[in-house]
Order: sequence, then C-alpha cells, then structure tokens
Amino acid sequence: MIRQSDGVSLAAIITPENVIFLEGKPSKEEAVRQLTEKILPQVGGIISRKALFDRVAEVEKLNPVLESGFYIPHAKFPELDSFHAVLGILPEGFLDPVTGISVKAMLLLLSPHKPAFFQRHLNMLSLLSQTFQPELIEKLAALKDPSAAAALITGK
Repeated sequence: MIRQSDGVSLAAIITPENVIFLEGKPSKEEAVRQLTEKILPQVGGIISRKALFDRVAEVEKLNPVLESGFYIPHAKFPELDSFHAVLGILPEGFLDPVTGISVKAMLLLLSPHKPAFFQRHLNMLSLLSQTFQPELIEKLAALKDPSAAAALITGK
C-alpha cells in the first residue's frame, strides 16, 4: 500500500511502464545497466546518455544492498526537477558480491540535486527501504506482469 512522507509517494514513481523483469541471474553491474537503459527515455531529453551512465556507474559503487535484499542505486542530477525511477524485479535474483545478500528487487532512483529537494530525497529513500521488505520482495518475484507489480506496491 501507499505510505506517504512529506509529499513523497511510491505511486508517483512506480507505474507499470517503470517496472521491468530481469531474466536470469545478471551481475549487479549488468542489472544496474539494464535499469539505466530503461530510465534513459524518461530523462534523455534532459541528461545526456554518457552523463547518465557515468554518474549512475560512479554512485552505484557507493550504494549498499539493504539487509532486506532490496537495492536502491540512486543518483542526483541538477538538471532534474522531479524523481525518476525504474523498478527491476529479478525472480532468480543475484548475489551481492559485497554482502552475500540475494537481491530480487531493485529500484534505480534519480533525484534533483537541489538544496530544496534534499529532504524529499531522504524521505523517498526511507519510504522505499520501509516498503520493500522480504515478504513484499518475494511476492514481487513471483509475479510476471508489470501492472500486477505496480498494483501490489501502490494499491492501485
């Protein structure tokens, strides 16, 4: 279900169009690359492909996998005015080489790099980490349809 905190909502960033299922067991880097490809049409008119891939690759190394098995690679761009996201569901998962935790769900989050947006960025990360707990992740991994996945998360 949707939980909101200071104007951030999952329904605003998770739609069926922003959900992809990743086949097999991609590496962590390959999974991030696939999500970056998927998010490119959302921001391609604002951020160059090279700048997007370079920045995401740079910060991806700094973003840890959560104990729940959820992974939130996230990056900030001054050119953005709102959140942009893509949810990746990995039914077979991948093993995080750093923590040894199996990851079956991940969300690439792009945020505006503006002082006024800083608290909203933190609130969104908090909402994501509270929402994506093991039980929900397993339910998502059992699905096959982006619409069903978005509905399970947002209640719509």
